[in-house]
Amino acid sequence: MDLANLRVVALGHSSAGKSTYLAAMFTHLAAGRKGFRMVTADRGTADQLIASGKQLAKGVYPPPTSRSTDLEAGLEYGRKELLGFHWADYRGGALTSSAADDPETRKLLKRLTRADAVVVFADAHRLATDPDSHDEVRRTVVLLHRAVGDDQSTPLPIVLAYTKSDLVTDPADWARARAATAPLEELLGSGGRVRGAVVAVSCGRSPRAVAVPVLWCLSTLLGHRARQAEERLAEAKEFVKDLRKEANGIDSLVSWFKGVESAAKRLRFWEEELRESKEEVAGLRRPAQRLARLLEREQRGSAPPAGASAPAVTR
Repeated sequence: MDLANLRVVALGHSSAGKSTYLAAMFTHLAAGRKGFRMVTADRGTADQLIASGKQLAKGVYPPPTSRSTDLEAGLEYGRKELLGFHWADYRGGALTSSAADDPETRKLLKRLTRADAVVVFADAHRLATDPDSHDEVRRTVVLLHRAVGDDQSTPLPIVLAYTKSDLVTDPADWARARAATAPLEELLGSGGRVRGAVVAVSCGRSPRAVAVPVLWCLSTLLGHRARQAEERLAEAKEFVKDLRKEANGIDSLVSWFKGVESAAKRLRFWEEELRESKEEVAGLRRPAQRLARLLEREQRGSAPPAGASAPAVTR
């Protein structure tokens, strides 16, 4: 996992609101939140997304599109890039076409198996009113099981984002929508390497939780790297402590006579490892904690209404 080149895959049918979400999310985070700011080197794309975001604030929505959208972006902390990610958005047809004859589906499958995080967009209103949409959920679950794989060393954040949630006001409609996505919510709560979250998103005049899906993915991965760095630091401290007891003139002489590496030489190596580990922890600990707090703030009030039985998210 390369924190400078994370791969985030967005899934959802053609009218699920992926493009709308991207504009709302980028506009929200590009303005800056608690020391964090989203940036992209593509000025044209940034201007287009922010212009769309401002239109959304007026209640003007972009037309549905079948095109896939890619975005190269970074999350800055204190004007220094902390994380970089590639956002790959796939057209809805990739969820229903046969992988054997559709290039977009084959591309999607390949990207999913290499993804660092996945955001699934589900139109809550359509799920509540259109039974045909349920097939797309089942297809998505099949694809995600392939993405999860057997690798348990790195977490895989997966977010289920219910879009157009402001259009669903009847608890019975929410119950139907969440019953349709029950297999997906079950996967998100299955544990293992999956770190799942479920969120209700609105992108119009009264935006809600637009930053949560992306922040969940980035915070989960950054937190994992920070914990890894803490573990390496503790290990380096122990090695240095032990080797300092061994490193002396007699040990060096005996090691030279036996033709093996001396404790003094190993100590120099581990002291360098200790120095690098301290620098890495210092650079990750505070941003990871601050990002987790920002996510918690953005998550308030973002849970979808209780409908069908839903598993607890895992972190």
